[in-house]
Amino acid sequence: MNEQDILNKILLLKDELDYYRQEFWELTSSFDTWQFWFNWISVLIPLILLYIFIDRKRVFELGFFGFAIHVMWTNIDTVLSMKNVLITPHNIFYLFPASLTITTVVLPIGFMFIYQYCKNKGRNYYIAAIIMSAFFGYVLAPTFEAIGMLELRAGMRFTYIFLIDITVAYLAYWLTKGFWLLKRHGGKSSKQAG
Repeated sequence: MNEQDILNKILLLKDELDYYRQEFWELTSSFDTWQFWFNWISVLIPLILLYIFIDRKRVFELGFFGFAIHVMWTNIDTVLSMKNVLITPHNIFYLFPASLTITTVVLPIGFMFIYQYCKNKGRNYYIAAIIMSAFFGYVLAPTFEAIGMLELRAGMRFTYIFLIDITVAYLAYWLTKGFWLLKRHGGKSSKQAG
């Protein structure tokens, strides 16, 4: 097979996979299933809580932090899902990323509240992030697995989810802190430099 044959085969398999993903979603996760409504509630409740309780004086800082969590976890989840290690069989919609409910809403908002609490109350973020990661890794993930919303395969363990959560939470914290320092103590702006 040459390069073009391989690319054509990949595209054909992607079309076939898309067909089966849609069929599976319609059978197991569409509007007439409890999984569909569970996913929507899992999105709406955290977003409503965020709207009510976010510190509006720090909204951009918190938003950046939450976005960093979202981007990192979504990329990690994409790889783990592609390798059939971490599976979320029931999605909001078959065209959306596999675990949109968790990586886009639940994890970022949960860590945003921890970040906000620690910043406003002068608490240790690192300890709070470990506690939140333990909750996500050892309480939420097993609960999702028990109700069929998550599958761990190929040696994946809840401890690995816990460790990924800690890593992502710390990296997002350092990234946010780094950008915050650049804002406060940055050198010349691009306008000044030019």
